Amino acid sequence: MVGRIIDLNSTDAFINFEDGTTMDINVSRIPKNSRIGDVIDVEMSPHIPLANDKLVDFF
Repeated sequence: MVGRIIDLNSTDAFINFEDGTTMDINVSRIPKNSRIGDVIDVEMSPHIPLANDKLVDFF
């Protein structure tokens, strides 16, 4: 899926995709030496969860 890096830090990258969605992904999934503004192709594998939808009750 093709998207543009809109924010980047040492652990996460915020990617704005062509369909208008924005996603926070781990920097290990983007090409090395990527910078803010770069257009990248992120492989969206079905076996890699992008979000955790489980509720955790700590109390």
